[in-house]
Amino acid sequence: MITFLLIINNDEKRTKLEEIYTHYHKDLFITAYSILKDYQEAEDAVQKMIIKLHNNLEKINEIKCKKTRAYLVTIIRNICYDTYNKKKKIILITEEEINEIAIEDEVALDEYVIKVEDSKEIANYLNGLHKSYADIIMLKFYYELSMPEIAGILNITENNVSVRINRSLKALKKILNGRGISLEKIN
Repeated sequence: MITFLLIINNDEKRTKLEEIYTHYHKDLFITAYSILKDYQEAEDAVQKMIIKLHNNLEKINEIKCKKTRAYLVTIIRNICYDTYNKKKKIILITEEEINEIAIEDEVALDEYVIKVEDSKEIANYLNGLHKSYADIIMLKFYYELSMPEIAGILNITENNVSVRINRSLKALKKILNGRGISLEKIN
């Protein structure tokens, strides 16, 4: 936080932010901690709030008043809710769950590419392909881009994208079959 305050060129703004931080830090931290239930995340939220406040400092006329406190608490709550919601979206998978994912012969290639457990393994398969084939497979299955998006990126027609994807899948099937992986449902 000190580093951030030091880079502010305007002495008046810096002083005002320092006063706000000093006066309201405890209240803001308690509010953040009550939502996030994590010491470090609560501290981070308070610091994010001070950084955001820097751009809207003119909205605060008097530092030590109920209106300012309410404004700051509203900002910190919104930051904490955003942090909490982002944290909620993270899905943790145990090693046992990963081991339960099995590759079956009937699985289509696009599902196989998505389910490959180790990214190094799929990278080794793609290294055996021509670069343009590997690129188009990555765009389609890893980045999950649509045909029009891929066409725009590669500056080719959608028909050409379709042809390249089919050729890439056939080439990848040959490599996988050569390594003893049989996928019967590949088009």
